Parts: sequence; C-alpha cells; structure tokens
Amino acid sequence: DHQVVLTAAGLRSAFVGGVEGLRDGLRSGRTGLRPPTFIDGEAFGIPLAGEVKDRVSSRHGLEGDRKAWLLLEAFEELERSISLPEVGGCWLGTGLSSVIPEELEQDVIPFIHSGKIDRASLYNSVESDRLSPWRHLPERALDALARGAGTRGQRYTSFSACAAGAQAIAEAFRAIRRGEVQSALCGGQDAMIHPLGVLSFSLLGALSSDRCRPFDKRRDGFTIGEGAAVLLLESEQSARARGVTPIARLLGAGSSVDAYRPTAPHAEGRGAVLAMRRALRDAQLEPSMVDHVNAHGTGTPVGDAAEARAIAEVFGAGQSVSSIKGAVGHTIAAAGAVEAIACAVALQEGFVP
Repeated sequence: DHQVVLTAAGLRSAFVGGVEGLRDGLRSGRTGLRPPTFIDGEAFGIPLAGEVKDRVSSRHGLEGDRKAWLLLEAFEELERSISLPEVGGCWLGTGLSSVIPEELEQDVIPFIHSGKIDRASLYNSVESDRLSPWRHLPERALDALARGAGTRGQRYTSFSACAAGAQAIAEAFRAIRRGEVQSALCGGQDAMIHPLGVLSFSLLGALSSDRCRPFDKRRDGFTIGEGAAVLLLESEQSARARGVTPIARLLGAGSSVDAYRPTAPHAEGRGAVLAMRRALRDAQLEPSMVDHVNAHGTGTPVGDAAEARAIAEVFGAGQSVSSIKGAVGHTIAAAGAVEAIACAVALQEGFVP
C-alpha cells in the first residue's frame, strides 16, 4: 500500500479568507454565521446562515450555479499555494441543484407528459438558448474542476448527501493507496441558501429557529451554510520527489449505510459505530490512540444524541469531540471536505476547535 498525504487545500466558507480565514476563525472561537442576504431570513424563519462573504465570480458556461463557482474559487486558492503535479483524477462530493423555483419550472414542466417526466426528451434537449438540463446535472462542476486541473484521469461524483465530501476524499485516498494514481483532487461543494433548499430542510424540521448549537441541551436544529473545499492528495513518494512538505497524513477510511430512516439515524448510532470502527481498522489504530474526534454534530436533537452514543461506544467516556457547524453552518455535501481541512489546520496549529 502507498502512504497518502495531504499537500495543499483551498476553501470557501463563512469565514472570509479561505483556509487561513477558517483557521483564524476557529482558533479565536469566532462564528461566521450572519443574517442571510440571499433570502428573507425572517420570512423563512432562519435568523442566521453560513454565507460565503468572499467575492465569488460568475463562470462562463456555469451561469447561475453558485456552488460550482465556489468550488472553482477554492481550487484557485489551492493552485496559488502549490505547483500542481500531474493530477491522476478528481473525486467530488456534490448535492442537489442550486436552481430557483422559476428555473425548475422552465426546465422540467415542458417535459412532463401524462403525469410523468419524459426523461429521453429531457436529456435530448439541446436548445441553444437555455441551459436545461445541463444545470441540473451533478457532475458538471466535476468536469469544470478536471478541466482546470488539466487531467483526463478518473472522475468520481459522490452524491451521498451530507457524507458526500468525506466519501469523495475516502475514494481518492483509496485510489492512491492502491497505486492507481499518484495524486488526486478531491473535496465537496454545495450552496443551498435558496428557497428550495431552505424549504426542504424546513419541512423536515431540521433547521434551528435561533442558531446551531451542536451537542447543547438547547439545540433545536442546524443553521444552513454553503461552501466548497478542494484537497490535493498525493502518494508520499510523489510528495517527496517534488520536495513538498505534507500538511497531514491520511491513515484510513471507513463507511457504512445506516439504513434505518431516510432522515434520522438509529438511536444508538449503529451506522456511525460501524464507520468509525472500520476507519480505525483500516488505519491500524486502537481507539486509545485517537486524541480528537471531529463530529458531524449538526445540532439536531436526534442526530447529536445518536452520534454522542456512537462516539462513546467506540472511544469511551471523556473523548475530546467538537463540531464546527456552529461556526460555518451545515454546508451539506461540502461538510466532510470543509471539516477535513478544519482537522488539518487544527493538527498543524495544535488546537482543538
């Protein structure tokens, strides 16, 4: 097996200033949550949101796709920090389309016949005066990232909801460890601070009426956020040959499917227990060797309780645990990637968020 290291990262989050902004914000205990400007927070019942305040530029061919813009901004930060090797592939976690209701109506309604979507006609729509159905395809941001990196290698889209960013990193890690590629770009992106996104989570009862408070007795849900994170993973041999000092080392990964309910984990966190134990086994680590756990910690009453039980079962009582969603919000498909960078800077700087 090839050893895998993290050599560069780029980020857009609720903290201004990319990776350094996230590091400084977490270290000082500040929050990036602010009243939303994209939607009427009072009307939608969300007083705060984790909006990206950095300047975000529109991209030709990706008009209206803010989450793709965030991804490419994060990639450009990464590019400025390091000389890219020949990238062997791109792995990306992504979420639902960031379209507005009017766009959905324009793009989908014309293809509904007798109560059903005519998929063949939808995908054959090549009218030059509109983007449908291209703006609904989850892989288009991945294609843009691959073009930017100049790679014709592997491409992988993870669409596993809030686990998507972490899953993409895990798959890129495994590809390098197997020796299939020497380097990979991976991460996640999402932007759901728009009517469809907010209404969806409101209907689920998942959004906080105040602010996200992971593991707090007063928790009542999460604060919606947006963001993107791109990580450059390399084999240790590749990094050494290029004279690059690694930021962190990846030792193992584990995953599972809870298969309990679509929007709630098993009360004892069985899926999370399996994933953590598989990651430890893959990394050849004992639970006692782990100093800190970065929790998903969304701030929902059911989710936090299940996760806390799972962590206690795997690591025992007294384990150091934190969640950064009270600082950047829940970035949905980007969460695992944003928080992987948070873990890396915490390791570098020697602090617990």
